[in-house]
Amino acid sequence: MRDWPRSLRRATSLLFNLSQVAQKIHFNQGATMQFDLIMATQFSFAIAFLGMFGGGMYFAMIKSTLPVEHQSNAVTSAVYCFMASIMYAFINYKYGIGTDALAKGDYPTVLRYIDWLVTTPLIVNKFPEMLGGEDAAAVAILVIVADVMMILFGWAGESSINASKGPTVIGWAMFGVGCLAWLFIIFVLYTAVTNASANKLGPIKQGLSRLKLFIVFGWLIYPLGFLITLISSSPDMRVGRELIYNIADLFNKVGFGMVAIYAIRQMVRENKIREAMQQL
Repeated sequence: MRDWPRSLRRATSLLFNLSQVAQKIHFNQGATMQFDLIMATQFSFAIAFLGMFGGGMYFAMIKSTLPVEHQSNAVTSAVYCFMASIMYAFINYKYGIGTDALAKGDYPTVLRYIDWLVTTPLIVNKFPEMLGGEDAAAVAILVIVADVMMILFGWAGESSINASKGPTVIGWAMFGVGCLAWLFIIFVLYTAVTNASANKLGPIKQGLSRLKLFIVFGWLIYPLGFLITLISSSPDMRVGRELIYNIADLFNKVGFGMVAIYAIRQMVRENKIREAMQQL
């Protein structure tokens, strides 16, 4: 419980520093830079699709190697990766290589937020899923409700920015409220989840600790993408936002699932060692 304010301060400091860097970046150096940024973003849509699909296949294939009581963890990861890959297939078709949607100021905001509205509750549900027991249900309700609110406020803010082609009061307000919802999720993870995991095996506790860092620092990438569209009205910033989101999605969806699976495997290994020691 004592760790969450320190992690929160570190995350806030990192976000501030990144925003300062973003303010110093100037993409509008002529058509060449604009073309390169758009092309990089278009390529990242395809890479994100392949990464999500590959991640989903990986989690589906390793399901049978896990204990029965933990196979749902791999299933959850496979489901949200496959869902994300389907959405990225649509995004890549409409906004990817060979299209001019981004150049015309059209962005996949609606498709992206539909994806997040479905997949991020499954991601945060990993915590109660790994905890199990009576505390899991209460934690699940808190983090899922806060997550849905965060996504809805984010969608409202970015829709306002896209429509106005620059920063808006609604954009700033929704950014602030969305960040508060994110901070509430962090608070729950570093209080309720930390307390509930006190009696768990070492690998599970370590896995939960690493997953919490994903929510603190991995999810910090998303406010950065949002923030750069609030500090500049340049269309390059809105294109850059999409590139940042693609990177963040791959890291947080596939990486998050792999850390959870690793923790379960370590727990199984530790249990086998204990059983072997008892038989000596």
